[in-house]
Amino acid sequence: MSEERRKYPRAGRMGLIVRFEHETYEVSNWSMGGFLVDDYQGQLSSGALVTVIGLGCKKTEIYDVNLPARVIRSDDQTIAINYLGLDANAYDFLTNALSICGQMRSLV
Repeated sequence: MSEERRKYPRAGRMGLIVRFEHETYEVSNWSMGGFLVDDYQGQLSSGALVTVIGLGCKKTEIYDVNLPARVIRSDDQTIAINYLGLDANAYDFLTNALSICGQMRSLV
């Protein structure tokens, strides 16, 4: 039996975008704790600190945020980032993201 060890449930491909390191990326999945990008072309590696400066949906505006974060995994073109804290704009956006960006699909 597989036990879910994640602190926060994940949402899958629904048009959520993030901005960090002067680039904007569509995320593969996300939660209130962080996100995964499958087409990352940058130089960040595991353990690196980064600031997420924007959250949004492909079809809406990008909300300015200031989120300290850490790269928890990186390989070829994939990077997983965990937030170290959420500011008020990010918290509000993420709690409403399902209705703003689309429907969530459960990832098992």
